[in-house]
Amino acid sequence: MYVGIRNIGGRDIRVRTMSVSLSRDGQVLGTYPIFNFFETPSSSSAVLFVPFTLRPSETWAHGSNFLRVFDRNTEKLYRERESILRSDIRRKLAAREECDKELVVAEPENVAPFMEMFDRLFVFLPGEYTLDLRIDADSSKPVFGRRYRFTLFESDSEELRSHTEDYKHGGGLAYNVDRHAGVFIPLSPSDA
Repeated sequence: MYVGIRNIGGRDIRVRTMSVSLSRDGQVLGTYPIFNFFETPSSSSAVLFVPFTLRPSETWAHGSNFLRVFDRNTEKLYRERESILRSDIRRKLAAREECDKELVVAEPENVAPFMEMFDRLFVFLPGEYTLDLRIDADSSKPVFGRRYRFTLFESDSEELRSHTEDYKHGGGLAYNVDRHAGVFIPLSPSDA
């Protein structure tokens, strides 16, 4: 999500964090803190978000990632299963002929935990969404809060779900896949 903030006040503001709360068809799905952002529009990798100070008339505007942070048990399971998946793929890569450049396929039992995790955690089903952006400063009240709305169509949800097709090769898990860019969803300010 591209977020732009401008300090129109007369004093410095220390931005501590940002978050988005997401609802689909009136049902709350969760609140997601900002995790990282892209320093420039052409950046290919994101940098960790840290609190920053905006002086009067300064602007902070970046593509930002708001992520669900795994609980300890889910993180532990993910890392264990990713290690097993990587070993499986490395073993198969080492066993193939040197001229063979085809992707190798991990054993189904090594892919299944990721498919189960995806099915359990995936929230981007077709529907009408509201997104509440909250930007918190050092003061006790938010500097900014704004509600947006958007519609996610079946094709959008299917595109996101299609990323799991690369799991059998380790794509999206052990390494990034360029085509996993997401979907472009226009946001509209909401009066509600």
